[in-house]
Amino acid sequence: MQGLISSNTAPGHTGANLAVEQARLRILATSDLHMQLIAYDYVKDCQTGGDSLARLATLIRNAQSEAERMGALCLLLDNGDTLQGNPLGSFLASQRVTPNPMVTAMNALGYDAVGLGNHDFDHGMEHLARAMAQFEAPMLCSNVRSDRLPALHPAAVLDRVVPLASGGSETLRIGVVSALPQQTATWNRQHLDRSTRITGPLDALKTCIAQVKADGADIVIALAHMGIAQFDEGEDPQNQTAEVAALDHVNAVIAGHTHLRFPGPDHVSVAGVDCDRGLISGTAVVMPGNAGSDLGVIDLELERRGAAGDWQVIDQTVSLRELTADIREEPAIAMLANDAHLATRKQLAEPVADLATPMHSYFALAAPSPVPALMAAAKCHAVEQAIQGTELADLPLLAAAATPATGGFEGPENFVSLPAGQLERRHIAGLIPFANQVWAVKATGARIIGWLERSALIFNVLKHRNADQVLIDPQVPGFRYDAIYGLTYQIDLTVRPRFDAAGRAVEGAVGRVSDVLWQGQPIRPDQEFLVAVTDHRAGGGGTFRPFEESDIVVRGHAPLKQALTQYLGSSGPDMPLPTPPWRFAPAPGISAILYTAPDALNHLADIAGMRPEPCGFTQDGFARLRLHL
Repeated sequence: MQGLISSNTAPGHTGANLAVEQARLRILATSDLHMQLIAYDYVKDCQTGGDSLARLATLIRNAQSEAERMGALCLLLDNGDTLQGNPLGSFLASQRVTPNPMVTAMNALGYDAVGLGNHDFDHGMEHLARAMAQFEAPMLCSNVRSDRLPALHPAAVLDRVVPLASGGSETLRIGVVSALPQQTATWNRQHLDRSTRITGPLDALKTCIAQVKADGADIVIALAHMGIAQFDEGEDPQNQTAEVAALDHVNAVIAGHTHLRFPGPDHVSVAGVDCDRGLISGTAVVMPGNAGSDLGVIDLELERRGAAGDWQVIDQTVSLRELTADIREEPAIAMLANDAHLATRKQLAEPVADLATPMHSYFALAAPSPVPALMAAAKCHAVEQAIQGTELADLPLLAAAATPATGGFEGPENFVSLPAGQLERRHIAGLIPFANQVWAVKATGARIIGWLERSALIFNVLKHRNADQVLIDPQVPGFRYDAIYGLTYQIDLTVRPRFDAAGRAVEGAVGRVSDVLWQGQPIRPDQEFLVAVTDHRAGGGGTFRPFEESDIVVRGHAPLKQALTQYLGSSGPDMPLPTPPWRFAPAPGISAILYTAPDALNHLADIAGMRPEPCGFTQDGFARLRLHL
């Protein structure tokens, strides 16, 4: 039976009681590690010197030593999305490898509690349960209940010895609660059985906070696997960190999910958020990036008046400690991955197909790219096989595809580049970083046009007579831009979007997508189509409206990686790709700036019609291209 657990590892009171007593608590935080145990790029098959838990281990050890010197109790907590994110994680899941080296590493580092993230479900409940059973720290999520996850608990009370300013010590009881977005129930519904319930995070947290307080918790820490909302997300928000920070009795929050950082400049546009001090509603909040990029540090100064009084936070400091170039991987942690690492590389080196011409995603947000076209073709191929001989085969078949890597928050290395010649499994892993399935949904013409309008939110509204306007809204990740293959349409960048960022209709906006044609004819609002998609998009992933169960007509047919591999193998090197579906409406006199990979400068002929002009580089290393529309 799942329930509140207590981790009793501290002796009882040993110090003298004073009228006023003070103590220090340091909280170290990681989030969204995404299986980045070592700094290795499995797609390019090379060491990177980039972010990893093995490198972050040095910062963790240093921060723990500092806490000891300053007389502070130190906790190490993780906020979820730990078990998925790179080919190493996929290999461990597919091969049922035990023990999981990421879990072994976290045990070695002495984590005190670990929260659950939405992507931890991506490889299925069996894999998640197997990994959870290996954690020495309690695994927590307050708004998930499942008979399949016996090691999961809604909250924990950790008993730890805290040094007192008076020179003694005593037991501090620390309540830890955790929550993830309720949308996980839709995003991962194919993995969830009837015993699994995912409820609203705020109500679940309130209940568990009351439970840990009733169990004697002096301090409460919330692991919020959700971001800090940058806009009004409407009636179904997924990023509710600000609301969590405002809950009664919460003394500190560890946030995540969006891979951003806090404190710092990533949330300067958000009202009521202190980006310099790391405070929201007066509560200490830290968001430590992703893949081990940063260590979050919260230092709480505690005070208690009278032996029977409650501990209160009287001061708080929040900071991020970023990995720097001089920090090397801790050998003992890195070696834990060695056997699985070598086996993963061996599997990824297997050839799968030949490619006649190279492909890349350098311009995928400025012009139709062969990369999403290839993904669309593979999805259609898989769905055609699934519906052969059924009534669904009579419907017009389309395919929605987004480009998995287009720079963005992940930097100028985050692009796809496929060489001509032999393709290996590692290249497929680069195209499909998540454990997605090929599904198909029924959609009307009206819904498809709305879908295209939502996708077009990625483009900024460009003004006439304004030079060098940035093409892409930096707050919208590239994977939210779906192109729908099988149609043709144009996007007018000078027109206001029909929807706001939360998907609500904008009053008076007619939309920027027009001339939507199927086989040369305008699609009708009531015309029915079959659209090949991923399970993630069908479930509303990427802030799209989820499809009803009755509209999901093909599911569980094939993993997307398998579908792509089969399509490549059956089509040969000169595989046919669908017609480019979209184009920008002509905008004479308007130029826009695209941020792309430096290597894109060697491929400018691919977008010659936009008369690209190199304009230097950004501080982050992106190449700046001026495009004429």
